[in-house]
Amino acid sequence: MNKFYSFFAIILLTLMSACGNAAEQPKTEETKPAAESKEQAEELKASVTLTKNELAEKVDAKEIAFEEGQNLMDAMKENFEIEESGGFINGIEGIQASEADKTYWHLIVNGEDAMTGANDIKLKDGDKIEFDLRNYE
Repeated sequence: MNKFYSFFAIILLTLMSACGNAAEQPKTEETKPAAESKEQAEELKASVTLTKNELAEKVDAKEIAFEEGQNLMDAMKENFEIEESGGFINGIEGIQASEADKTYWHLIVNGEDAMTGANDIKLKDGDKIEFDLRNYE
């Protein structure tokens, strides 16, 4: 009978010890899948510069993050104070284009004049975007 109690005590101590070790291990409920971590590490970015008068006066510049497939208009709205009408940007950060002053926001993407509006431009990592407030006549 003594052997039975000794054996039972050893089993009980082993089980208690095992349960105690499991409780001490940190929980990893918030561990993200490897694919998500990789996406965050490979964040897509573009630089946006605001200028006036044929690029002569720099107004603002910042690097923005965006999601794959996102268009320029949506990324601008997330990072700047934008006023638009009919898909055209009329104001950026409180600087307004105006018919009275005959000014508009000219868009340049990677050194080339944009042939479409910000709604139609899909951003790519490393893009260099310039908005220049210009006069027209």
